Amino acid sequence: MQSRSSLIKKAIVISAVVTLFVFGCQGSLNPFIWKSQIERFSSPEQLVQPQKVAQFYEEMREGIKHDPEEIFLYIKWKIPYSADFVHHGALNHLATAEEVLQSGKEDCDGQAVLLCSVLRYAGYDAYAVIGPSHAWVEVKTDELLRINYRGGDWFVKFNETGAQWNSDIFLLMITKYFLLLAIFFFLLLYGREKGFFRYVEEYLGFLKYIIAVFFVSAAIIIIFAFFWTPGTLLITVSALAVFEVIARLRKVVKKKKKGS
Repeated sequence: MQSRSSLIKKAIVISAVVTLFVFGCQGSLNPFIWKSQIERFSSPEQLVQPQKVAQFYEEMREGIKHDPEEIFLYIKWKIPYSADFVHHGALNHLATAEEVLQSGKEDCDGQAVLLCSVLRYAGYDAYAVIGPSHAWVEVKTDELLRINYRGGDWFVKFNETGAQWNSDIFLLMITKYFLLLAIFFFLLLYGREKGFFRYVEEYLGFLKYIIAVFFVSAAIIIIFAFFWTPGTLLITVSALAVFEVIARLRKVVKKKKKGS
């Protein structure tokens, strides 16, 4: 049997690799775009392309062109929301403004990049802003205008002239995801070591096993999403307790079988 320290080391290594994959390659299933996604993430200013959206801007009605919020509504109508995993086979695909227009569908960061490009072409002092779970656009007028802002912090804001990084939020975000992954993989490895998954498969059957894992994973995601610190502690302690109980029950059953 492997020691807990050995399982922790394995979980840390796996989590580090997955974290690099998610934040570097954007979790893309297409290895041919990994290089470009890494470059775009490290230098997001290349995503904003004011000159590439000239025709798109000129096609707008005059009543829309001079109102940033109306331009955003127009973009939402022309470029409907589509999750990156469905549209690009990635957890977070970074598309240029030109690519957004070509694809015709994008998520919030693609819409933000396109809106920022259009506003920059129209002469506004605008920035695309990306946070841990959402993207929006900021426009500097007499007052700061936030378009499609839903609250929360940001880790990078940019336009074609450069990017500004909020290093504290960025490091906190990476650390959070790394810890979540480390706990998740440790629990998987520990459960496997204790025979938990073998037990579930033996007594519940293969189909019920899949269903159980699905609902448990959904519960974990919900708890982590709404209760980060207490949720992490609750899931970890509960899972370890369940694994220990099942491991001891298996030992008791084996002894009884040997005795009989």
